[in-house]
Amino acid sequence: MNKKQKVLAFISLAIACFLTVLDSTIVNVSLPSMADYFNTDITGISWVSTAYLIPFSALLINFSKIADIFGRKKLFIIGLIVFGISSILCGLSTSLSMIIIFRIMQGIGAAILAPLAIPLGIELFGKDAMSKLAIVIGMTISIAAASGPVVGGILNEAFGFKAIFYVNVPFIIISLIFGAQCLTECYDRTIEKRIDFIGSILLAYGIGALTFFLVKGSSYGWGSTKIVTLIITSAISIIAFLIYELRSKNPMIEFKLFKIRSFTSSIIIVGIIFFAYMPISYLMNFYLENQLGYSVLKSGLILGIVSGVSFLTSPIFAIISKKYGARVISLLAIIFVSLGDLMFVFMNSSNNMKIIYSAFIVVGLGVASTSPLYKSAFDEVSKDKNGIASGILNSFRQLTACLAIALVSTLSSYYTTQAIDNSKSRIIELVNNNTVLEDQVKSTIVDKIKTADTSKNTSFSKDMVDKLIKDKEDTVLASAPDKMKPSIEENFNTQTKEIHKVLDDMTVIKNDESNKVYNKCFLLTAIIAILGLAAVPFNKMKETDLKKVKSGLVRV
Repeated sequence: MNKKQKVLAFISLAIACFLTVLDSTIVNVSLPSMADYFNTDITGISWVSTAYLIPFSALLINFSKIADIFGRKKLFIIGLIVFGISSILCGLSTSLSMIIIFRIMQGIGAAILAPLAIPLGIELFGKDAMSKLAIVIGMTISIAAASGPVVGGILNEAFGFKAIFYVNVPFIIISLIFGAQCLTECYDRTIEKRIDFIGSILLAYGIGALTFFLVKGSSYGWGSTKIVTLIITSAISIIAFLIYELRSKNPMIEFKLFKIRSFTSSIIIVGIIFFAYMPISYLMNFYLENQLGYSVLKSGLILGIVSGVSFLTSPIFAIISKKYGARVISLLAIIFVSLGDLMFVFMNSSNNMKIIYSAFIVVGLGVASTSPLYKSAFDEVSKDKNGIASGILNSFRQLTACLAIALVSTLSSYYTTQAIDNSKSRIIELVNNNTVLEDQVKSTIVDKIKTADTSKNTSFSKDMVDKLIKDKEDTVLASAPDKMKPSIEENFNTQTKEIHKVLDDMTVIKNDESNKVYNKCFLLTAIIAILGLAAVPFNKMKETDLKKVKSGLVRV
């Protein structure tokens, strides 16, 4: 195979890798538009995202094993066809049920494609090219994950939400043509050529149920019968899988891979980085659009700072990794993403944009430093086992991302309830302590606040106040003597101005309490991300440490 063919083959792999990760996040900014189109609420439309994530997470390892048995190139071509057709069908969908079904199909296509880029790339360029290959693949995955909001925002604003599905099609066709012509077939030559159906079913259900309750637990309620049932059955299925596989002569997962410290350490740190990043992609989208009132496009462009920084700095971290080793990169990655999350703890209404821009830059550096970890994960893994190792890495990355969304979704819901109660208490205290407002006016405002949803800025607006006061003023003036009318009008004007001042103070209080919701959520994610430092010492120190490995790769 000549150089041109190898380049075309790699373009095919990179496109597939980019699109599968991109489609995990690209739909989020378009969910409100989809909800309007399909005439549903936010709970219903959230299934468009969930329907992709569940099969994507649940079937990664299964398809990695099938590809190892029957041929990675064959599965790659099948995956492209499934992903491409389902993308078209998603765009053509005319009902919520249709798009959910086709998103499930798209998730299956993604589960086929995602773990094949590294093993097919190694077959293409050889184990000696692993360093450059893994870094480029890692960079592609990181940038794709961070690019979803900005790409989705631009497409949604310019062409409508259906464009986020149709845009996949020309790239899939290019990938299919290049892949079919230039990729080389490869297998795992060390395993039996049969499918472990029992293990496959147990694993698929266990991870699928796990993904489901992580993503939807907050919506259904963690104590609901459905979620509790899924938690129990998922645990039983995963435990049964582990017991069955440990006794199997041909296990689905090569458990000996976890004895390779660099592999285990790298996938844990990659998982931690995505755990720290996903709350930013999820929560800050709501903050920018709902609290600050930014458009979908503007919000997407701001969120795109992470992908821009990641794209520009990934090559720098590749150089650092080559000179100082994966251990230094692992340390930098954890520090950057933890610091980025921690910065949001200090966000308030006066410094919010400064914090957001600064934190996005820092997190972008963390995402960029992820790229070399895809190399360190596979350095000591034998060529035959790259397929299943890639499946494990991708599956773990998806699960940690789902875990992060589940955590911040639950926390934000809980803290929002607290914020509403605190806002009401503070506003009522503010009104009662006011020395200008009359007692009757105070009573009216307090009664309104007690029954209002203070999470909505329209609950007690200035226009509403002006109308109420104007109606009341007209009524009083109609029956008042002419000599009393000037003093009555002056009194109403004084009360109106003071109420406007109180409303401004109410907005400050609500924004302050809302900011605290984000402060608390990111504090916890930052603390959890910092715990990833425990995995750092188990990664290698320098490139020269691999000489012994290259002379005799660890066989598992």
